[in-house]
Amino acid sequence: WLLPIFPIMLGGTIASVIAKDQPVEVRMPILLAGLACQGLGFTVCILMYAHYIGRLMAVGYPNREHRGAMFIGVGPPSFTALAFIGMANALPDEFDLQGDGLMDAKVVRTMAFVSAIFLWALAMWFFVIAFIAVMHSRPEYFHLGWWAMVFPNTGFIIATINIGNSLKDETILFVANGLTIAVLCMWLFVLYHNIRAVVVADIMYPGRDEDVED
Repeated sequence: WLLPIFPIMLGGTIASVIAKDQPVEVRMPILLAGLACQGLGFTVCILMYAHYIGRLMAVGYPNREHRGAMFIGVGPPSFTALAFIGMANALPDEFDLQGDGLMDAKVVRTMAFVSAIFLWALAMWFFVIAFIAVMHSRPEYFHLGWWAMVFPNTGFIIATINIGNSLKDETILFVANGLTIAVLCMWLFVLYHNIRAVVVADIMYPGRDEDVED
């Protein structure tokens, strides 16, 4: 249920990357649109989290074959955290919302950084829950949900890197480098099992697709 809103939410992430290279006169519309998309996407994800957490409390962990997909919960707070930092850093230095110096670029960047730390901790919490679930009962057969062990965690790592750069903390950046290597290895692992599943007809084969019951 989170996936349909992901493209909208990632609009904020894209804005945080491209806005800083745009002329000042077109930068603000990009940042405003990015912030709106990020806010909409993350708010819808929060609504879905209620269902997700409620199911965990009522039923428990999913079947072991689908526990890898639990990492999808890491994505929204991670991408929102990195979008906040990126969009705040893309603000022109002369930005002043009301023209009175109370809400200038430095204040916005500080607020964005504090919010990013808040969201990063939430992402870490979802990561730990998913990690424990997977390690407690590891899946044996490939499912497309395994890709959730790669892309949401990539957002978490980029957010960690952005926080480390903001703090100029070498320890955080060192940890982020280690996490980058880990997620690269996971990407290769999942890619191998995806290709293997196609070759041995575990997926993309009549009667074997995950939505066969539909």
